[in-house]
Amino acid sequence: MEQKMPWKRLRHYAEIVGMTLLVSLFFAYQNGLLLDQIVAYLTLDAIFLAVLLCMLEHSRMHHKIGNSASNHYGRISACYGILCIITAAFYFFPAFTFPAAAFALFLNLRANAEVSVGLSVLLSILYCTASGGNFYELAAYCTLIFIGSWMAEAMHEKKHRPWGCLILLFSALCIPSLFYYLAYSKSQVQLFLWNGEFIACAILLYYMLANKLYDQKDHEELDAYEAIIQEDYPLVKDIKNYSKAEYVHAIKVATISGKCAAEIGANEIIAAAAGFYYRLGVLEGEPFVKNAVRLAQENCFPSTLIEILSEYNGEWRLPSSKESAIVHMVDTCVKRIEMLSSQNLSSSWNQDMVIYQTLNEVSATGIYDESGVSMNQFLKVRELLVREEIGYDNNN
Repeated sequence: MEQKMPWKRLRHYAEIVGMTLLVSLFFAYQNGLLLDQIVAYLTLDAIFLAVLLCMLEHSRMHHKIGNSASNHYGRISACYGILCIITAAFYFFPAFTFPAAAFALFLNLRANAEVSVGLSVLLSILYCTASGGNFYELAAYCTLIFIGSWMAEAMHEKKHRPWGCLILLFSALCIPSLFYYLAYSKSQVQLFLWNGEFIACAILLYYMLANKLYDQKDHEELDAYEAIIQEDYPLVKDIKNYSKAEYVHAIKVATISGKCAAEIGANEIIAAAAGFYYRLGVLEGEPFVKNAVRLAQENCFPSTLIEILSEYNGEWRLPSSKESAIVHMVDTCVKRIEMLSSQNLSSSWNQDMVIYQTLNEVSATGIYDESGVSMNQFLKVRELLVREEIGYDNNN
């Protein structure tokens, strides 16, 4: 079964394409281009956009971008739209003043380094083509884009932002002036002043918005996790309709995994969501892991959750995070206790012994070696599982 693209994401991709074409047609109109020149212009757009859209999908499929079906891509589209308007406005400004570093900086807040560089380079090429910019001007903008994008990566940590902004300020002041000198063998003080004003405004705006935007990213991820474990979420309903026993098992694993994560300082909401969907693949049968990952991708699950589902039972790869290890421990114990309960073999004493024996055997295989779970944390999880009431009938 092929993966279907959610219509909201498709709509945002269409918005990016449409805004790029509008900027191109604006530049074509301003330059009085003939029909054949406009076709050439649009062909260049089509080639570049095809590559960029493939880049967006590749980033999504490899969990580098996208936490929901619409919000994340909608914000990328909105940011790109604002930058398209700014690009059109800079047609009337002097050469070597295009704020390429700022473009990469703000796009990186909404996307990742690859996407921010790609979209910024596209706008720079459109601008230089329309304004008659030479090689040195485009080279200056490309240099600024790479600096802006990687400074944005570094400035994710608040302590690095002052130094990152200083580097951006210095680069935006010096690089255009240096390339201008290489192009015309002379300097221009006015150019220095223009770029100083533009980058100062961009840095001030960045400092005003940075904390809010980074916090917004965190809240978006939290909202995404909470949304997919609500009772009215389609996949939750699908699991419940598939099997009441499977639904109750999912709730057990989710609830206990969340408690275990809180016990050792891991992410509670990630562990709970991963616990609920850990056996998602049963909805479509074998291969369970492949089907679970595909269903999660189709529903635009958070990348961390998809990673945990791909580590189901260590079949593809071993658990690589504390949350993944916790869910595996809980699911393994719950399955064993449920099996004993169905055979009327469990008691409170037997349950304790089964949990000790099960976790000791599983841990001895080395399955948790790459998860970052310490021995002390393992023991805390084990003791919490012993205290939990696991062995009740899933059908009652």
